[in-house]
Amino acid sequence: MTLPRGMKDISYTETQAIRYIRSQFETLAELYGYDATDPSPLEMLSTLETKSGEAIRKEIYEFQDKGGRHVGLRFDLTMGLTRYVAGNRSTPMPSKLSSFGGVFRYDEPQKNRYRYFHQWDIEIYGRPHMYQDVEIIEFTSRFFESLPLNVIIHLNHRKLVESQICHVFHDVQSDDVIPDMLRALDKTQKKSRADIMAEFAAYDESRLGLILDMAYWRGTPAHIEPKLPSHMRNHPKWLYLKTVLSALNNMGIHNIQIDFGIVRGLDYYTGMVFEVFGTNNTALAGGGRYDSLPGAFGRTDMGAAGVAGGVERIIHELDQEMPTTHDVAVMYTPDTYDVASKLASTLRQKRLRVRFDVSARPLKRQLSASSQDCRYGIIMGTTEIRDNTVILRDMKLRTQHVISYEEIDKYLSL
Repeated sequence: MTLPRGMKDISYTETQAIRYIRSQFETLAELYGYDATDPSPLEMLSTLETKSGEAIRKEIYEFQDKGGRHVGLRFDLTMGLTRYVAGNRSTPMPSKLSSFGGVFRYDEPQKNRYRYFHQWDIEIYGRPHMYQDVEIIEFTSRFFESLPLNVIIHLNHRKLVESQICHVFHDVQSDDVIPDMLRALDKTQKKSRADIMAEFAAYDESRLGLILDMAYWRGTPAHIEPKLPSHMRNHPKWLYLKTVLSALNNMGIHNIQIDFGIVRGLDYYTGMVFEVFGTNNTALAGGGRYDSLPGAFGRTDMGAAGVAGGVERIIHELDQEMPTTHDVAVMYTPDTYDVASKLASTLRQKRLRVRFDVSARPLKRQLSASSQDCRYGIIMGTTEIRDNTVILRDMKLRTQHVISYEEIDKYLSL
């Protein structure tokens, strides 16, 4: 029996990693006052087409149910959360929501990339304000710090990019110029300059080059500002970005840089945009402001800002840095089972995660099985039982020493 293409079973190790990331996310979201919400995994197809139209059908799981209704599986959490808030007009504003769950996309499967995966997401709905953007970015930085992962947040503002496009193509009368140039700029992270030039050959090469040059405008405001044309230096959104950065610096958030090559999805974003990159330049999350999205659901009275990221990408980035999944392993010999099993039960009652072998394997195999996912090991042999002691082994440092039975709680910080 095989699985559908692009699907996989989630192993115990990966499940534990997902649970760990979810715990870190939900703890932080609660501290910041975000209300946990789980939008429906099944939506009307018309809901999923709200911003992208019928073109989105190629990228999602969509079908006709037994009642003849056209439905689809959610491809992100933002769309469902926005539908939920837009449809509940009694919801107090601003509304701050968090969500963590599985999503489906009909993408071409690749290494470490499947058609079902998990996302984390926070959203703020209400009257747009700069402080919302500041908090979204602050939360993002603190979340990755809690995992812990070192990341750099690349920040931009769509209106500044559009200002430069309009300046360069001031005499071109076409509604396609801005979206085409945004697409060209967005491709600079994945394609060579020559390939992009060839793809957009209908445009003047020198003008297109001026737009693509923006992908190299990155760094601190002090570093970038001298490079900016005067119309961008004097643009109110440049002051906006500098003010956001100043507020974040005041909070101790220093892992942010301006990057004019970041534009993100053309269907959503209307203002501030950002992406989060790991140490291997892996994109781990993205967000920004999308004030037009609630309007697509009939709520022109509110805006929206948020951030979302893939959980499996975080797991891959953490790699060997994942915390142990058990606190302690209690190991025994055939004649010490009764005492060892009683200790394991007692520790579990004290809310410790205990690995205990239920196959009566030799002590050497118990040690081997526990070495990767346990912080400590307690070895109970015949000599230890006789002397009312145990061997406490630090599985990470690979050191051990003998302690009295009564000292177990102290050493395990109970």
